[in-house]
Amino acid sequence: RLGFGRIEILTRPGTDRYRGQVSFNFNDDALNSRNPFADNRPPIQTRQYGGNFGGPLSKKKASFFIDFDKRDINDQALIVATILDANNNIVGFNETVAIPSRRTTFSPRIDYQINPNNTLIARYNYARNTRVTGVGGFSLPTRAYDTQNSEQSFQLTETAIINKTIVNETRFQFEHQSSSQDADNSLPTIEVSEAFTGGGSQVGQSHNTTKDWELTNNTSFAIGSHALKAGTRLRGVHIDQFSPQNFGGTYTFFGGSLGPVLNANEQPTGATDFITSIERYRRTQVLLAQGLSALEIRALGGGASQFRLSSGNPQTDVSQWDVGGYLQDDWKVRPNLTLSLGLRYENQSNVDSNLNFGPRIGFAWSPGGQQSKTVIRGGYGVFYERISESLTMTAERLNGVNQQQFTVQNPDFFPLIPTPEQLVTFAVPGSVYRLADNLQAPYTMQSVISVERQLPHNLTLATSYINIRTRHVLRTRPLNAPLPGTFI
Repeated sequence: RLGFGRIEILTRPGTDRYRGQVSFNFNDDALNSRNPFADNRPPIQTRQYGGNFGGPLSKKKASFFIDFDKRDINDQALIVATILDANNNIVGFNETVAIPSRRTTFSPRIDYQINPNNTLIARYNYARNTRVTGVGGFSLPTRAYDTQNSEQSFQLTETAIINKTIVNETRFQFEHQSSSQDADNSLPTIEVSEAFTGGGSQVGQSHNTTKDWELTNNTSFAIGSHALKAGTRLRGVHIDQFSPQNFGGTYTFFGGSLGPVLNANEQPTGATDFITSIERYRRTQVLLAQGLSALEIRALGGGASQFRLSSGNPQTDVSQWDVGGYLQDDWKVRPNLTLSLGLRYENQSNVDSNLNFGPRIGFAWSPGGQQSKTVIRGGYGVFYERISESLTMTAERLNGVNQQQFTVQNPDFFPLIPTPEQLVTFAVPGSVYRLADNLQAPYTMQSVISVERQLPHNLTLATSYINIRTRHVLRTRPLNAPLPGTFI
C-alpha cells in the first residue's frame, strides 16, 4: 500500500537446523463457573494438541517443515425458550444440548534448491471442520444439524535468478473447498416470535464445492538507478452449489394483535386484549384439535401469521475468471529521494467493465540526506475491487426461474404444506435478483502522507494521514419499491 515500506526476503534451502515443538491445551467444565442462565453445569471439555518439525533434507539443497494441529471441543448450547407442553399449556423450556466440534489441520512444505539460480517451494494445506449447529437460544433440539467443511490447497513457487539484475518468480495455487449440511427438511419450521423456533432446520442435504486456481508471474529488473517490476495474474473459480434452503416451508406466528379473550373452555368472553405469539400458537393447536375451520380459528385469535416456501432447482453452477497486469518503476532520483511510478490493469468475466486502469505514484524522501533520521513518504493510487462470484451465484440462483420464493400472509392451511403450484394462485413471489447491465467494478482512490522519525533507544515514531474515497460501491437496489412498476 502507498506510504509504507516493504521488505522482501529470500532464504536458501537446506541451511537451517532441525527444530520443532509440541503443545497440548486442556480445559474442562470442572475448571469453570456455571452459566447463570442454565439450570446446571453441563459437561464441557476442550482438547487441543499439535506441533511442528522442520530442518534440512539435504545440506544446502533442500529443507522441509511440517505443521499439525487438532482441536476437539465438546461444547454445549443453551436453549431458553417458551413452548407448549403435552397438554398445550404454556411452559418454560431450559435445556443444554451437546454441540461437539472437531478441527484438524495439516501443512507440509518443502524448499528445494534446483541449482544455484533456481529455487522451488512446494506447500500443501489441509483443514477439516465438523460441528453440530442450528440449536441454542430460541432454537429447539429438533433444529440441530451436522456441518462439515474441508479445504485443500497446493502452492508451488519457482524463483529464478536470471542474471545479476533480473529475478523472475512464478507462483501457482490450486484450492478445493467443500462444505455440506445434513439436516431434516421433511418437517416445516415453526417460528413463534420471541418464544421458540422448532420443527426442521430447512437446510436440507445441501453442499457447496469451490475450485479455484491462480497463476502469477513477477519479474524484477535493476537498470542503473531504476528498479523495474512487471507481472501478471490470472485467476479462475468454479462453484457447484446444491441448496434446498426452505424447501420444506416455514410457518411464523407473530404476537401483538388485538383479539378476543377466551375462557377455560376456549370460548370468547366478550373482552378483547393483545395476544402474544405463543398464545396465538396455543390457540391454533387447541382449536385445530377441536375441528374448527381456519376462518373460525382466526376469528378466535389463532392462525399462523405467515408462510414462506422456496421451490425450484436447488442446483447452481457458476464459473468466473479475472486477469490483472502491472508495471512499476522505483527510480532513485537522488540518494535521499526515490520516486515510484506504476500502472495496473484488471478485468474479469460476468460483468462488462473493461477500462479498469489503476495509476499509482509514490515517493520516499529524507530531507537531511542519506544519514537523516527522518523519512517522508507519500503517494496516490487507484485500486480496483473484483465483483465476487458469490453475487453472480445469487443472481443465477434467484433469477425467478431456477428458484422461486413464496410468501403467504395469514395462511389458512396450517399445518399442511401446499405445493408450489397451489401457492402460485395467491402467494406473493419472492425477490428476483440480477446484476445490473451497467455494473462497474468498484475502485478506491487512496492518498497518503507519512513521516517517520528514528528516536534514541531503537525507537521509531511514525505519523500518517490517509484519505480514501471509493466509487461505484456495490449495493442492492429495489427496482419495484414501494409499489410494483414504481422505479427508483
